[in-house]
Amino acid sequence: MIPQKVLYINAANGSFRLEDVNDEEVIGPLDFAFRYANDEDKFFFGSGVLAGSIIPGTRRLIFCGKSLLWKNFYVSTMGGAALIFHHLGINYVVIEGSCPDYSVLRLKRKNNNITVTFEKLNPEDVWKGYNNKIGFYALQDYVFDHYKQEYDDCLDEFGKLRILATGPAAIKTNMGAIGSSYVEAGKLNAVDCWAGRGGIGSKLVQKHKIVAIVYGGDYTDNDLRNSEELNSYFEEHFHKKMLVEDLEVTKKYRYDPEYESGGTLGVNFTKTSDWLFSFNYSSIYLTDDERKKIHNDFIKEHYLKQFNEETIKPKLFKSCGESCVAVCKKMRGEFKKDYEPYEALGPNCGIFDQRSAEKLNHYVDAMGFDAIQAGGLVSWFMECLAKGLIRKEDFGIGLMPKWDWKSFDVVNDSANNAELGMQIINAVLSNPIFNKSIRAAAKEIDKKYGVKTINLAVYNAYDDEGCMVPNMYWAPGLFSPMPIMGKYFQYYEKKIVNPYELGKKNVERMIKEFYSDNAGCCRFHRGWIEDLMEELIDKHFKLRINFFEHHKKLAQLINLDNKSAFWESERVIDIIIGFLKKTLAEVPECADAKEWLPRFEKDKWKAAKEYWEEILRGINDAMKD
Repeated sequence: MIPQKVLYINAANGSFRLEDVNDEEVIGPLDFAFRYANDEDKFFFGSGVLAGSIIPGTRRLIFCGKSLLWKNFYVSTMGGAALIFHHLGINYVVIEGSCPDYSVLRLKRKNNNITVTFEKLNPEDVWKGYNNKIGFYALQDYVFDHYKQEYDDCLDEFGKLRILATGPAAIKTNMGAIGSSYVEAGKLNAVDCWAGRGGIGSKLVQKHKIVAIVYGGDYTDNDLRNSEELNSYFEEHFHKKMLVEDLEVTKKYRYDPEYESGGTLGVNFTKTSDWLFSFNYSSIYLTDDERKKIHNDFIKEHYLKQFNEETIKPKLFKSCGESCVAVCKKMRGEFKKDYEPYEALGPNCGIFDQRSAEKLNHYVDAMGFDAIQAGGLVSWFMECLAKGLIRKEDFGIGLMPKWDWKSFDVVNDSANNAELGMQIINAVLSNPIFNKSIRAAAKEIDKKYGVKTINLAVYNAYDDEGCMVPNMYWAPGLFSPMPIMGKYFQYYEKKIVNPYELGKKNVERMIKEFYSDNAGCCRFHRGWIEDLMEELIDKHFKLRINFFEHHKKLAQLINLDNKSAFWESERVIDIIIGFLKKTLAEVPECADAKEWLPRFEKDKWKAAKEYWEEILRGINDAMKD
């Protein structure tokens, strides 16, 4: 059994207790959270058992539990934040109850004693402005300025303290995220990291009235800091030292000479070509040549070119707050650039200029939203305006989207759409019709105005209210009836067409992704994690755990009450049809595309239900022992 400790906190009265984890089935945060904190009224976060090691990518902070947005068990993670958390000398935190008033939670360990303190704070006063910043950034600065001196006697690895903070979205909607920047040279760094997916920030604020958490401590150990021991695992398995292997598997995230770019933004936008989503996914209705023209003219020759010249060439690379060879955080000043947010709040919102994308992305982050979820909602609303399904005046909007790619001005029209996106975000924060999700908003608007905006909305549905905007790739796996969506717990490449086989492949991917999250590791290092983690954990802790079987059991438990709902939007079905058409065009001999495409063309809704059910059948069969 791996020695682990959990800190239980009662936010209602401020009491707390520290307990050992006496469960041999718990080897990481996913195990513990699913068994002991899978409750809408419990908030869980913690680290993996490697957080104190010198292995790159092992200090990810893991948030798990029942999601207010997805309505099922969910996992959200934050890079680097477990480095300081480890100095508390604990593995997990479980928060129960609600503070009487909105508060900041302070955690500190000093001389083997842990202190837990709540201090009242009205977040809306701070979100309005502090240090010439707003929202999440203002609150993070405020907490840092007011409490940093109390952590001067803590250990300093990328700063003596770490702050988890929220923004207005956490109070106003179910789409609120938790953000955090590491401390460098006594100041908050511009590199903001996010536990975004699943509305985890909304749960912290709405269920517990905690708007920020600050922590630090003086606990240290020498476990898993012996480079000779760690290198022996890597050399035995890969015939390479640890850092050499890690350099190889993280090439995409640092710099890939094949694409003359780096990071998720650089590599993915280089590769996307005619598979690019733009203008609220409506690019699926264009020809391959038309999408290639958009990619060449707007992406390659402008959006990506700006990024490569401004970020890649000067090598403005940072880490998430730990020593890591991936240095995946691609920066330009205060703006951190990743593919998913700069696609969801970029081309998919009709924005192909970095200045405009920076403006909208930074505002969405300041307001504390999950960027992908917000991007799906904003792009949907834009297309509803463009098609005349809703009137901008009814929602306090002053602009109309520039939505015609043929006459698109890449700078000026992007600026218009970015400004419109900010107005839509303000409407989301002020109008209760949007507070649950894009799914709920579309249904309420359609009922109120007698229109069908839901057919333009792209999301995965769970049970009656659960909703998740998918990751920004054109692949059917991202629209699967898996028990957890919006992560990479499904097969997200373009190679599998057969829905039954896709379902089976989804389960395999979910199990393998659990290796990273349950170990508290960054999935960017999965190239070695999925091959070596079992051996590393077993040998170091003197255990005998079959990692695949252990995590398959966890997947089975999560899937027992899978309430994924069939696609409600015609746009989602058209994305699947478009995928089949593109596959057949690129691989004319693909038998599965030849079988399914005529079925969709005959009756798209009937075929869609059959395709969806085949994915589900594959999932359920793969979940069996």
